[in-house]
Amino acid sequence: MEVSALDEFYTFNDFLPIYQIDSNEIDYNRTLFKAFELSYTNGLFQFAYIQMHMLFMVCIYNMLLKLSIIYPAELETAIHYMLKDRSSDFYGKSNTKNGKLYFGSFACISESDVFLLLKIVGMDSNLKGELTKLVTERNKYAHANGNITITSQETIDDRIIIYIKLIERVAILMNSKVLELYVNIIESSEFHSPDSRETYLDDIEYMREEFIKRYAVSISELNVCRKFDINSLHENEKFEEIKKLHIALVAIHKSIGADE
Repeated sequence: MEVSALDEFYTFNDFLPIYQIDSNEIDYNRTLFKAFELSYTNGLFQFAYIQMHMLFMVCIYNMLLKLSIIYPAELETAIHYMLKDRSSDFYGKSNTKNGKLYFGSFACISESDVFLLLKIVGMDSNLKGELTKLVTERNKYAHANGNITITSQETIDDRIIIYIKLIERVAILMNSKVLELYVNIIESSEFHSPDSRETYLDDIEYMREEFIKRYAVSISELNVCRKFDINSLHENEKFEEIKKLHIALVAIHKSIGADE
């Protein structure tokens, strides 16, 4: 069965956290998806394009938020270098929720500059150039100049494919880092100790709360982690405990119906 461009658009879901705790953020994302669908199906393609760009940036911001969890020192250094004397404002009360960064915190940095933070996970100049090009093009269409220039479904469909391919390229960088994090975590004696899990109903609840939710894991990242060859850790003396946790992760992946 041929996949339509509109179906491809919903691939953005794969790059958002599986469990979003903040109800306002959940509503915001749902609104963007719905707004795009309404604009697209009613032939308002230029507005659909702008809404898609917004959703793309939400995915990017959530990936950057993950960097603040995995590489807090590196991110803080990069923010200080980028914002100079305004860096303290980035972590300030007006740009955080309950004293913590959230995906919207990164909106205070210009879109062209915010991509530079992806250098922490190895973004090359080619990818940076293509991401910046998206912003330049979006700026051309977002002004109230009386012109509607994206008028065909073919044009918006082409842009959907471009955006999806680029978010997939960014995800490849993030997926490799999340996999490293995952392996380090489940090998940690403190993490796989039965004592650490005794307050949870079972290993599935433990992995959902202490890995997937804690690190805002996306479907894309979960899919990479569940494919990890757990038998490569067989020499670890606590391998059976580690394997139980991995089996629980695979079960979560199956329960949410994630793609193969």
